[in-house]
Amino acid sequence: MAEIKMSNYKADAKEAERNKKRLKELIKMPANIQCADCPIRLAQNAWASINLGQFICFQCSGIHRNLGVHISKVRSLNLDSWNDDWVANMERWSNVRAAAYWEANIGNAPRPTQEDANQQNHTLKNFIRDKYEMKRWAVQGMTPEQFIAQSANGAVAAAPVAL
Repeated sequence: MAEIKMSNYKADAKEAERNKKRLKELIKMPANIQCADCPIRLAQNAWASINLGQFICFQCSGIHRNLGVHISKVRSLNLDSWNDDWVANMERWSNVRAAAYWEANIGNAPRPTQEDANQQNHTLKNFIRDKYEMKRWAVQGMTPEQFIAQSANGAVAAAPVAL
């Protein structure tokens, strides 16, 4: 996977406050109201994978952390100070655009249920691992960066999101 470069400095107070406001608006958007990996509805206390550009719930955040930072870099919307480029990546992607890439070939594969998420069971863990580590359903022959560049030019339609 082509590595999306994310800054690693600590945002100063002004940058962090500005970005907290931007994130509060992003999490309210229809494209981000549900966790990227399970049916849990997100709130202001959500988490995110800053390099994947996706909002995730608390339950899924722990599984993302276990994937390793080479796959998913997890941050809290409220507990962490956010850098400008992290928020910009969240704005570029959204959960709907990310699903169009990572779940392009998912077909009728079973998705985790609310119960799977609440229990953080093997169904949820395997789904997340298959989705990001194994790239089981991802767009073939295109990196995430190539996909988002085409999507920004209107060449790629966003996948519908089940609410």
